[in-house]
Amino acid sequence: MINIERFTISKKEAWVLILCVLIGFALRFYTFDQKSLWTDEIHTFNESRDDIGGQLKFYKENPTHLHPPLFFILTHLFYPFPKPERDLRIIPLLFGTLSIFFIYYLSRPFSPRIAIPCSLSIAFMVYHINLSQDARSYSLLMFFSMAAGFFFIHYRTTLKKKYLLFVAIFFALSFHTSYSSIPFIVFLQLLWFYCPDEKHPRIPPQFPYSFLILNGFTLLFCFPWILFVVLNFKESFTKEFLLDLFSMRDTLSLSNLLWSVLHDWVPYAPLMIVSTLLLALFPIFSKDRGNSLVLLALIILPVLGLYLFCKLLGVTHFISTRYFVCFLPFFLITLFIALDSIEVKFGGLKKIVRLKILLVIFFISTNLVLLPLYYLSEKQDFRGLVTYLKKNLKEGDKIFVEDPIFAIGILHYFGQYPTRRHHLYIISNESRNEMKAQSLFNLFKEIEFRSPFVYQDKTYIIYHYKTCCEQYVSDGSRLWIIVGKSSAKKFQETSPSVLKGYFDGSFLTTSRFPTDGSLYLFLWDPKSPDEMGNDLFINRKD
Repeated sequence: MINIERFTISKKEAWVLILCVLIGFALRFYTFDQKSLWTDEIHTFNESRDDIGGQLKFYKENPTHLHPPLFFILTHLFYPFPKPERDLRIIPLLFGTLSIFFIYYLSRPFSPRIAIPCSLSIAFMVYHINLSQDARSYSLLMFFSMAAGFFFIHYRTTLKKKYLLFVAIFFALSFHTSYSSIPFIVFLQLLWFYCPDEKHPRIPPQFPYSFLILNGFTLLFCFPWILFVVLNFKESFTKEFLLDLFSMRDTLSLSNLLWSVLHDWVPYAPLMIVSTLLLALFPIFSKDRGNSLVLLALIILPVLGLYLFCKLLGVTHFISTRYFVCFLPFFLITLFIALDSIEVKFGGLKKIVRLKILLVIFFISTNLVLLPLYYLSEKQDFRGLVTYLKKNLKEGDKIFVEDPIFAIGILHYFGQYPTRRHHLYIISNESRNEMKAQSLFNLFKEIEFRSPFVYQDKTYIIYHYKTCCEQYVSDGSRLWIIVGKSSAKKFQETSPSVLKGYFDGSFLTTSRFPTDGSLYLFLWDPKSPDEMGNDLFINRKD
């Protein structure tokens, strides 16, 4: 017999869920189209301009591109993007809102008592609100992963093989949305060993047969794209390295990676400590220790696995917690099941205090502290920076960027869109010689590039190099210098340049959320050494 309680919902609970979804939508809709695009979102703009034919042509030439095409094909529905800050974020907004509804039905088969707490938590979660307002694929990916998990746990509960087909479909959709779904496709299958109740065996009947059905259909649905990539693969490493050069970063250590996951999903130390304790105590107080270990493994092993993969292969691309968004719903489920197991173990506690209600209040209040700051802040205000430059640039001025990826945002808001997916940069002869002797990661730091563009019939050049800035002002030209927070203090104290502007980026998402990606604009005018700047105190945290 099947536990019907896991599938039914009362009218009262239904109204609470509807209210939760409406509140979650309001929180995600508010200011969703007001903030400037940041670098990754500008990549989405550039990569979503092609229709299906254009996408296939690009991937035929660049089969090992870091991102599969499904999200870009869907986003192309809103082309030509009359307002990119709105149009590029519609799909993340839609599926981010639907995730609030879907996590209810995903969590209910694990325990009906945790469904509403999970929905409430994700509705107010600033990290998820940010994903829902970010023109990247992660909100959509998380929805697909929840759908796959929903049908997987329903198969384990009902043993009806039709659910395995739906799991395979959503596995394939996840795969075509982001290659970061591959660990999810692998590790979600730990649920083969999750026992829904006492009436079901730990390992389902006909396990090998069911396992082959699921993975056979998954491979079948993914095979056309895999075959396309393999058939078009060619020795184009150098070309593709240069295309993706400016997105490379250092790899996190394992401890920093685990810390980043907790930091982003359960912000602030008190909530982080409580969550860690609950996860640690889960196997101790759970009635079914096997289930508790399966759920803990589902949220820990992907982090460990990706770290070992990068370590063994020497991958230097930075690891963001966004790569683990598929596992975020299961993190919340595990957290509330752990608390539920404590309530069941100490039944008398319910007469004194409702622990799940307390945790929900604690979770929401912690995120509400962060939420006003999020709404008032930018991810990276390239729009404001370029608006200022448009008003103050003079003929002959030069622009220097500390980080080459800054050039992508500046060129975008100057209306300089790449002919294809990426801007082509002019590399100096000196840097070409250095390229022969440098490792790939050092290349990122060492090369000099120039990117000329035309604005109001005048030509300007954006420069990047490891040293700045005497070589660019030796001819008497004015130099605009754009740096991040870590270098701004140094420029303010040691450089003859003056600070002209600060452009907020305090809620950028890189290896952690939030990361301060604010931009500082300096002007070095050798003909006006006494020019006044802004009296802005820069508090750098090393």
